[in-house]
Amino acid sequence: MKKIFLLIILLPLLILESCTTKKQMLYLQDLDSYANSTINYTSPKIQPNDILKIDVGDLNPLVAAPFNITSSTSNQQSSVEMMKLSGYLVNPQGTIMMPILNEVKVGGLTPANAEIKIKERLINENYLVNPTVQVRVLNNKFTILGEVNSPGVISFTEESISLLDALGLAKDLTYSAIRKDIKLIREVDGKRLVYHIDLTTASWMSNPNFRIRQNDVIVVTPNKLKVNSGGVIKDPLQLLGIAASLAALVIVIAN
Repeated sequence: MKKIFLLIILLPLLILESCTTKKQMLYLQDLDSYANSTINYTSPKIQPNDILKIDVGDLNPLVAAPFNITSSTSNQQSSVEMMKLSGYLVNPQGTIMMPILNEVKVGGLTPANAEIKIKERLINENYLVNPTVQVRVLNNKFTILGEVNSPGVISFTEESISLLDALGLAKDLTYSAIRKDIKLIREVDGKRLVYHIDLTTASWMSNPNFRIRQNDVIVVTPNKLKVNSGGVIKDPLQLLGIAASLAALVIVIAN
């Protein structure tokens, strides 16, 4: 009988030992220390497989029209998906094919720099006198995997978003997620970069590299309890319930 009571006492202790501590769970625990800190922004560069929307304008719309891809929609603004189908796909060499201008190298440029380059060609090659050019990436998306409530590929319309925005779009981290080591994988100029981010501190928030950009991948690792259970135990409270049921069963059998 003593062994049974010892088992009943030890089970909850083992469970509590495996549970995640407050310091491992709470986001941005030192946020007040970084209040009023400077926020730096950098524009992402255009990469292969980006789909661009390029609008060329002029005081006389008729002279600018040949440089624009026309849409077949009738009296309605094109949806994003329709614009993607008719947009400029950046090839592996970082170039696109524009009407009249033909091949234009945009890979490695920010959208703003691509606008300047196209505008200069239009002027220098005597096509337009004072054109306006707008370049926008249409297929911005990121992939988030692991311990989030809604993993998958998620689209966004902004040039970049914060990591907290990305986690919000994925319906937040699960209880089993390791918050001290969020992995951010990014491909830039043919190189794969890997960043490690500790969400329990706010020190990373001012780093422009940690804003989510086109084609980023976020990986959230599960804690040891989740890994050791093979995914069967999704929450320590679930384990506590199982342990309580086992303890009750042992008592019933002993009696």
